[in-house]
Amino acid sequence: MTEFYFIRHGQTDYNILVNHDKVDHPPHVPLNETGRAQAISIEPIIAQLPVKTICCSPYARAQETKNLIASRLNVEMIDIDDLGECNALIWNEMVARTQSHHVLSFEEKVKKGLDAALSKTGPVLIVAHGGVHWALCSILNIVGHEWAVDNCVPIHFSIKDGIWKAKEIK
Repeated sequence: MTEFYFIRHGQTDYNILVNHDKVDHPPHVPLNETGRAQAISIEPIIAQLPVKTICCSPYARAQETKNLIASRLNVEMIDIDDLGECNALIWNEMVARTQSHHVLSFEEKVKKGLDAALSKTGPVLIVAHGGVHWALCSILNIVGHEWAVDNCVPIHFSIKDGIWKAKEIK
């Protein structure tokens, strides 16, 4: 596989909490009005991508985002548990660049999710979470790209000569 796409789910009420990095984001939280609008606004961009398979976190916010952005796509859709989000403790350790057991375990889980996704017919679109994006950037040794990604920003990951790159799609 030489490329894949990534989308972080649309905004939820938890994303706009003042101390959201201190509060675990339950898996069943839906998108808020802004999050739904974000997903709808990028649907035309997603419709133009050469996506053959969508692999998605099982969390409600990712599922809702997937359904909104893929409304015109007739592709296989697969839920992958290993693309679920980390908790606040792991997030804080990751962004502090702490290589704790928690962070390494989460990255190992995300790597399994990535391997499962990339074993499908590609190009693949992964719909998941900010922590998953951060872990992907760490796993793939991404440089020159912000590891913390906003809601519903399409990212194109590609590899050339053994070096992975990530770039925002506009």
